Amino acid sequence: MKRRVFASILAVALALNLAACGNNEQASNDGQQDSGAETIKIGWYGPLSGSAASVGTTGNMATKLAIKQINENGGILGKQIELMEYDDQGNTETSVKNVTRLIEQDQVVGIIGSHLSAAVLATSDVSEEAKVVQFGTGTSGIWTNIGLSYTFRPTVCSDFFNQGCYDSMVTMGATKIATLSAETEYAQLATATVVDLIEQGGKMTIVDQEGYTSGDTDFSGQITKMLAAEPDGILLNGGGEDLGKIVKQLRMQGYEGYIYGIESLADQQTLELAGEYADDVIFSCCYFVPQNIDDALTDAEKDFLTAYQAEYGELPVSEVAYRAYDGTNILCQAIELAGTTDGDAIREAILGNTFTGIAGEFDFSDGSGEGITSGTTYVIQDGKIITLDSYLENK
Repeated sequence: MKRRVFASILAVALALNLAACGNNEQASNDGQQDSGAETIKIGWYGPLSGSAASVGTTGNMATKLAIKQINENGGILGKQIELMEYDDQGNTETSVKNVTRLIEQDQVVGIIGSHLSAAVLATSDVSEEAKVVQFGTGTSGIWTNIGLSYTFRPTVCSDFFNQGCYDSMVTMGATKIATLSAETEYAQLATATVVDLIEQGGKMTIVDQEGYTSGDTDFSGQITKMLAAEPDGILLNGGGEDLGKIVKQLRMQGYEGYIYGIESLADQQTLELAGEYADDVIFSCCYFVPQNIDDALTDAEKDFLTAYQAEYGELPVSEVAYRAYDGTNILCQAIELAGTTDGDAIREAILGNTFTGIAGEFDFSDGSGEGITSGTTYVIQDGKIITLDSYLENK
């Protein structure tokens, strides 16, 4: 029978204590004996510089917050957690070097991976061979369901959001779709998935497809081409640091229709950059960072945001913070449940228990690497994010 472990912000200490009590004393002792180190090292890698730095940084900050809270409540296996962190600048070659260093030099027992799925995929061979658990915080489906044994996702796969995105297009009566996508594997795959759904559905046509490079600031050329095709819906995929600019430029060049996408459109920086032009943006995601803590949808989310703001003086710029926070807590609780830092034992603890975090209840028992599969579709109206269902009810 699976055991249920809670990863909410104020329940971390209780969860870890319960986990320790749930294992027999011999397992706990073995766990302390199999490592003579004074601390338990956990690794983190991701972009702290480059075009994806703002999102990478908020994930890093959330990881640090989780570790600080756990350490203040006694750590794991009777030891404090030490975070080893490296900036990969959003470059997959650097990601591989970082993970190799984390494993071979720093000897970490688990890793919180980048929000860029290409980096998670690129590093998975290294962490898999070493039998080191990695929680990749990217949402692309390219690195799950491919036979990896030690790689897990602490959020919802974007495949579920892509279906929700397509469904929202159907709901809103779209017939002609133009697309604009970043060069990243995440954006390209997300767009390709929705395009496939459109072609299979037979209710819409793709009238234009454009691309851009992450970090671009002028999208007028692509927008001119898209608008010339007279779409009644535009699909955007890329990073939140770019999408807000694109939304604003689309509106300023005269596009008045719905804009569709997935979780990057929920980033606070998207809303800030788009400003008054963000209305009628529709996106599917697992969660989003509200503008105010009081607007949090669950107690777990509110607790996390309260602690994050108290620690850093601001709210996260992206829901990547939620992913990293849940991943860090699940990893640490799995180590405590395993009673050891052995990779196989940690993996079995993840597969054999359920965990509750900001995203909801995680169950990794099917071995795919996915632990949660629920998402919701939202729309921005009057500068606020509301569910698409409530928008349609009051339209």
